[in-house]
Amino acid sequence: MKKILLSVLVAAAFFVMGQVSQAQTTKVGHISTVEVITRMPEYDSAMKIMQDYGKELEDNIMAMQTEYQNKALEYQNNQSQWSDLIKQTKQRELQDMEVRLQEFAQQSQEDYTRKQQEVISPITDKVTKAIETVAQEGKFAYILDSSNGTVFIGPDAIDVMPLVSAKLGLKLTSSIPVSGN
Repeated sequence: MKKILLSVLVAAAFFVMGQVSQAQTTKVGHISTVEVITRMPEYDSAMKIMQDYGKELEDNIMAMQTEYQNKALEYQNNQSQWSDLIKQTKQRELQDMEVRLQEFAQQSQEDYTRKQQEVISPITDKVTKAIETVAQEGKFAYILDSSNGTVFIGPDAIDVMPLVSAKLGLKLTSSIPVSGN
């Protein structure tokens, strides 16, 4: 009986030591993908494209609003001179313009979001590939994205920002502090 108990204890000890040894070799890294993306050379041109596109949409909305306001002012100033038929026609025009304006504003927001995804996606794909390469080459078990501030980064975690930046040929300057440290 003592031999069986001793064998079980020895086997358990080897199992625990194996688990401890395996845990010590697990590498966890962290990175702020937002910081990397904003350092990419392509980022500035992507933001310029989005700024120009947003301005174009905004200009169209402003033109539509101006046209609507002018029609509303015309209606207000002239309604006393118009017949009921003309008033009703002008009211319907105003209502139709208001609906078109609201629909255009909503469609503009959706279109802007689609355009933003289209413009930013190649940059995020490039960063993701670099992170995956660093994870493979550095034998990281996990690389956590600390951009959103919800990830706890332990004191032994390795910041892979310099490695990913080097992979992308980016000059590394001061790091943005991450909450949770």
